[in-house]
Amino acid sequence: MKPLLLAISILFASSTSLVAQKPAVNQSVENEKFALLNNGATLGMIIKSVIKADKQRLKLTDQQLPKAKEIITKAVVNFNDGIKKLKASGMNQKKLRVLAVGVEDEKVLAYKAILTPEQYKILVTQHKKVYPESKVS
Repeated sequence: MKPLLLAISILFASSTSLVAQKPAVNQSVENEKFALLNNGATLGMIIKSVIKADKQRLKLTDQQLPKAKEIITKAVVNFNDGIKKLKASGMNQKKLRVLAVGVEDEKVLAYKAILTPEQYKILVTQHKKVYPESKVS
């Protein structure tokens, strides 16, 4: 239970942006079950939660939301795929942490292109609090 809570808190705490609904997002991806939880949560639910948190924290504009949703969706899908592979090969807390740091680093770097310097600074500061081992700057 502890690794599950850690992974979820990491995913939510370090999420970087909020995004508006975009019809290009594959609905089957959003309806897919989140591999780390057994409570019926879907990727779409996770994506919406991350978007809501990031929109408030980073004060994303309407122009930034569509691209931010793409970035978040890609990160959540990558994390979910990584969880599935870890479950198949033997998951432990260290492997889960390495996966989370890698996915979140990619997400932060992808956000750099759409955020203002002030927004990016907020994002990197939060990211470094959650993942001090990250090399993102």
